[in-house]
Amino acid sequence: MKIVAVIPARWASSRYPGKPLADVGGKPMIRRVYEQARACEGIADVIIATDDERILRAAQAFGARAVMTDAACASGTDRVAQAVRDIEAGAVINIQGDQVVLDTAAIVALAGELERGCPMATVALAASGEDAADPNTVKVVLDREGYALYFSRAAIPYPRSPGRAPLLKHVGLYGFSRETLFRFTALPQSPLELTESLEQLRALENGIRIKVVIAEGAFHEINTPQDHARVVERCRD
Repeated sequence: MKIVAVIPARWASSRYPGKPLADVGGKPMIRRVYEQARACEGIADVIIATDDERILRAAQAFGARAVMTDAACASGTDRVAQAVRDIEAGAVINIQGDQVVLDTAAIVALAGELERGCPMATVALAASGEDAADPNTVKVVLDREGYALYFSRAAIPYPRSPGRAPLLKHVGLYGFSRETLFRFTALPQSPLELTESLEQLRALENGIRIKVVIAEGAFHEINTPQDHARVVERCRD
């Protein structure tokens, strides 16, 4: 199976406009994400999907394959689907353009799940008690086979009897079979998705099972200039 990774990268972030080109240790952020994705075994190609000529030109300058997509795409997943519509691929991995530090082993494991026939897969990490209370950190609970039961901004599972189930936080990387990607993006937004503002709930509400890979390495994303400063400082250490 040919697996392609797509990195959606838009300019007009409300919290940090132009962040794909923010300098991180001498390279634009989008290049750091691209190079880590290229290093992942099992990924046949990496494509940067953008809506801005500045990002397109920067990507092409460091040798990346980059395509222009519609500025009206409602989400990164819609941008990914548009980018691969005319590209031969049996499965697609959506890697967020602000995920500047990646656990590449987890991405390889994600590709493996797609190879084994999972319609959709994603990544989670062990979470802290502080994460549980933070609505900006998305939590996930799993069934006994490692498939997602539910994602929430609330603390799930509620610790009435602590220590019996792991607390996991979701990392916004997704793998889709080609068929599932186009099915998912054609579905209307669902009630739970709209309630929690979490697009992966649209999949669960429509019977699409999501396998969850538990990562052991680090993930760091840049959402704000403050995040950028922290990541740059970490790179110096």
